[in-house]
Amino acid sequence: MEKQIARVLSVVFYPLFIPTYAFAILLTMPAYFSALMPAQAKWMVLGLVFMTTCIIPTLFFIVMIKSGMVSTTYLSKREDRTLPYIVSIIFFYLTYYLLKRLQISPVYYYFMIGATLLNILVMGINFFWKISSHMASIGALAGMMVGLSYFLGSFYFSLIALSILMSGLTGFARLKLQAHTPAQIYSGFALGFLTIMALFLYKT
Repeated sequence: MEKQIARVLSVVFYPLFIPTYAFAILLTMPAYFSALMPAQAKWMVLGLVFMTTCIIPTLFFIVMIKSGMVSTTYLSKREDRTLPYIVSIIFFYLTYYLLKRLQISPVYYYFMIGATLLNILVMGINFFWKISSHMASIGALAGMMVGLSYFLGSFYFSLIALSILMSGLTGFARLKLQAHTPAQIYSGFALGFLTIMALFLYKT
């Protein structure tokens, strides 16, 4: 039963879903950058992020699996992760570029350039060690909330607590499925958290 729950959690908090979750939070926050954007524009931005950071990269991954370019469906082998990381980096940067051209609040594309940088760091580490990309991604979400609290001068306790809870559930799932060691889990979270939080602190 616990393994079934862990599999569900691993899918729900799959790294390619995290940008969409992050933008869903940003677009509904009680902050100036959300309040000034019309509802139709919000749906457009959310749809763009979902398409370019989740749907299109996933289609590329399916092609890689079907063609034998990667040998495991869940990318459990460290060697299978390089090409998917490259695809993610390309489309994450493309999303950043498109968002910046929309001339919306910099808050939105801060996260995407940070997510692009994070993917580059994770890919680099992956050449030597299998760090958890799940935890790096969910750590980035938590780092965004802490960084935004500083950026806006308002402590978003409930959102920070929710992101920490999500991180704990993701860590439990990855350990239960024996996908990573505790060190890979903790270091993945720390890398994602510190990278995105530092970006927001630097930009302010």
